[in-house]
Amino acid sequence: MKRLIKVVALGLGMALIAAACGNDSSGGSTAPADDPLVQAVVDDILAEGDGLTADRGEAECFAGGVVGGIGGSRLAELGVTAENVGDLDEYSWTEDEARLIIDKMFDCMDPAGSFADDLAVDGMTDEQTACLAGAFDEDTLKNFFVGGLIGEQPTDFFAVIGEAMSSCGLDAFG
Repeated sequence: MKRLIKVVALGLGMALIAAACGNDSSGGSTAPADDPLVQAVVDDILAEGDGLTADRGEAECFAGGVVGGIGGSRLAELGVTAENVGDLDEYSWTEDEARLIIDKMFDCMDPAGSFADDLAVDGMTDEQTACLAGAFDEDTLKNFFVGGLIGEQPTDFFAVIGEAMSSCGLDAFG
């Protein structure tokens, strides 16, 4: 059970990191990289150290898509400014906004790879880690991350975790 909680906590942590930006994979506008809000989001992502990316280009892609996709007026309505981008996980995103954020995260970065890296914990073999990471397809991860942003976790994600742990020989962890 402790292992399940750790995996869920890692996933939630990644969802909160994703909230430090926003998205628009539906083809909407992208804010320019020199936009002050985009730069504040980029700086926040790069300062994390354990975030989804250490690459400025990926961070700019993500931040520009979020700011452009969600829009300055909506971000202002939420109270998002260049001075408080580190607190975005506390904002009330709509489900559509959360989907934009997560889609852009997948468009610009490798959250699935980061998630797999985060799954490696003491006591797990490389084979178990690879097995567990392979159990989460992109749709499952996206739904999980969206749920983290709006405060609703899909019940099927927990079923996937339980099945994956069992099939990967992790049910004895505790």
